[in-house]
Amino acid sequence: MSAGGQGEPPSTPSPDVPPEPGPGALRRRIAAVLAWLGAHSSHVLVVGLASTVVGGVTTVVATGMWEKWFGDHPPACPGPGCDGKNPQKEGCSADAVSWQPVSPNPVGLHARYSKYCSAVWARIVTGERGDVVTLQVRNGSAQSALVEYGTDQFTPMASVGSSFNVKICAVPKTTTPRAGQWTKYCAEVTEKTHWKD
Repeated sequence: MSAGGQGEPPSTPSPDVPPEPGPGALRRRIAAVLAWLGAHSSHVLVVGLASTVVGGVTTVVATGMWEKWFGDHPPACPGPGCDGKNPQKEGCSADAVSWQPVSPNPVGLHARYSKYCSAVWARIVTGERGDVVTLQVRNGSAQSALVEYGTDQFTPMASVGSSFNVKICAVPKTTTPRAGQWTKYCAEVTEKTHWKD
């Protein structure tokens, strides 16, 4: 005690020293953060959503997926997209009709036509390994196929319109030995050919 019987005056905290944290200070700090989030939660949500969308679009564009999803797609089959495709895998042989030249036809050359798919293809049924079957659409595509095993083979499809002219050919292999001798032969078909089921 000091002279005069009075105690020392209470000390005042310095304005430069922050008060010591206590349980009440921590609660006030948490309450302030929660109040800020409550007042600004819609802004935080919008910014987060916008960042997600921009990040997703950037990824799609950077990886080339944009072009795959929204770019020009090749034509579909049935239609022009059948060109060069397998008629069995595309379901075009289901409604197909055939035409076969009568004579000479040593390897069973056939023309096949699917009205549904707007496509034609050629086939040989009694060829030998190495024989080739071809087709050429007038003012259109050409297709060919090689007999790799067995005795038959068909070309990929060639797209045609409602009126068409197609040349089909059977070409013998040029190597020996051959079981049968014959020379290249061709035939032409149109939409008016007497097609048979």
